[in-house]
Amino acid sequence: MCAAGLIHTATSVAQESGFTLTPSVGYYNFDSERGLSANSNDEYEDDETFFSIGAGYRWNNPWQLELVYLDGDTETNAGDFDFEQWRVDGLYHIETDNNFTPYWLIGAGENTFEEFTADRDESFVNYGLGFKYAFNEVVSLRSDIRGITSLDEEKTDAALTLGLQFLFGGSSAPAAAPAILDADNDGVADSLDSCVSTPIGVEVDVNGCALDSDNDGVANYKDSCPGSEAGAKVDSEGCYIILTETREIELQVNFANNAAVVPAEYFSEIEAVANFMTAYPATKVVFEGYTDSRGSVAYNQTLSERRAIAVADVLVNSFSIPSSRVSAVGYGEANPIADNETAEGRSANRRVVAVISATIEKRAE
Repeated sequence: MCAAGLIHTATSVAQESGFTLTPSVGYYNFDSERGLSANSNDEYEDDETFFSIGAGYRWNNPWQLELVYLDGDTETNAGDFDFEQWRVDGLYHIETDNNFTPYWLIGAGENTFEEFTADRDESFVNYGLGFKYAFNEVVSLRSDIRGITSLDEEKTDAALTLGLQFLFGGSSAPAAAPAILDADNDGVADSLDSCVSTPIGVEVDVNGCALDSDNDGVANYKDSCPGSEAGAKVDSEGCYIILTETREIELQVNFANNAAVVPAEYFSEIEAVANFMTAYPATKVVFEGYTDSRGSVAYNQTLSERRAIAVADVLVNSFSIPSSRVSAVGYGEANPIADNETAEGRSANRRVVAVISATIEKRAE
């Protein structure tokens, strides 16, 4: 009846800080190679039960410290030995949301063996794990298993303990409110969160999704170009997608035989070049002058330069293109584009040519 009452009241009990008293019984398993008597041939034959009592303090955190006294005996082929043990243990509890509380333990102490002729002491460390089950805010079932390693013989015993722990001065913790699950810690409960894996620290909206202030489809925390226009095409960093395009204009001015005067009929084409260069201020132009094959090489070289300079002067003086953007070079009779043996071919070769290119960037539409 008493046990049934304890079990009945065990629902959702949490124990807090307080002083503890723990009477226990247990089973002590000695290392088979131990030899504690003066006769080195003596070995422990029996593993024995023992009684222990511990007193300590449980803090309102995972730790508990206690002083334990243990009394037992064992039988060897040389006779019976009584032994007692004093130790100090630290317990680290792993909190759960029910009455079952596992814990780790570690401690150190001293064994005293009452042999036939004299007492023998040894120091040891012990370590293990156990659990508690709280019947109510005062009484808990407690059990643990531990290894006990002698620092003198370097042998390890084992002990299994079962007892009751009494907590004085403690009280049950208030019942915890139901936990609100928020897996990504964004402040929006999972049940309301449309974006359940938002990175920690990212600002979110009422639906738990990362803010996108400029509505470009890229969340603020990823957006390297905030303020882009809504609906604009952007890349993965929220910046406009820029397309590169090359534009160019060509010019060819033909000259009369042995002449370096720009025919008036080409002024409109030179003006088109000026308009292009005005539209694209980074452009520059090089006019290349040529001749046909008649005349000496030296004369033709000079004539080709005069022709290139003449076209450049029209561009600068008539259409206000800065001279710093215009240059002229002559190549004489080199690089003919037609047969110099015919009048038509020679007319085609008497020329000034230029190709002006501009690279532009524009947003993808």
